[in-house]
Amino acid sequence: MPASVSTRWAGATALAALLACPAFAETQSVYYDNLTASAVVAAQLNPGDNLFIDTFTTEHGSLTQTTTFTLADAVDFNGLAGWIIDTADGQGPRLVGVNIDILDAASNVVASDDFEGVLGGFADSSFLGSLGPGTYTLIATGNAARDASLDISLSFTQPVPEPATYGMLIGGLGVLAMLARRRR
Repeated sequence: MPASVSTRWAGATALAALLACPAFAETQSVYYDNLTASAVVAAQLNPGDNLFIDTFTTEHGSLTQTTTFTLADAVDFNGLAGWIIDTADGQGPRLVGVNIDILDAASNVVASDDFEGVLGGFADSSFLGSLGPGTYTLIATGNAARDASLDISLSFTQPVPEPATYGMLIGGLGVLAMLARRRR
């Protein structure tokens, strides 16, 4: 292989390796000690990042918490939420009627949690989907009859490419191989 082709190939390989290296994952945490609260996550979230929302309060009444975050790129996400609904001492409910929604910048609901069930006084729900770059608001609502605890976590990942994308990649590599062969 001529030196110029070899050098170009090595440069292209190094660039591909650099682009393939994942950035360091960040976890952004939001802590609430009130039933009615809001926060804005200052840092943009990227694929590989996590958002964790932790609530513990001794207040009683309506729960309405809004957490606004911005995504730099398109992502797939997986979310989990857990909260205490009753205690072993049998003193009754703590946090009930929990609903979690993610809204886009136009206030359209783009994702809602699915209630999974109750086990040992704890309730949990999950949600997943895909989001494009932009600003979103996660809204948690419910009712606290006694001191309440609610944890929500979101994990963002790189979207899985469509099969057509792999076809174009293979086709492009085939064209590069053909050009390299032709130059010999």
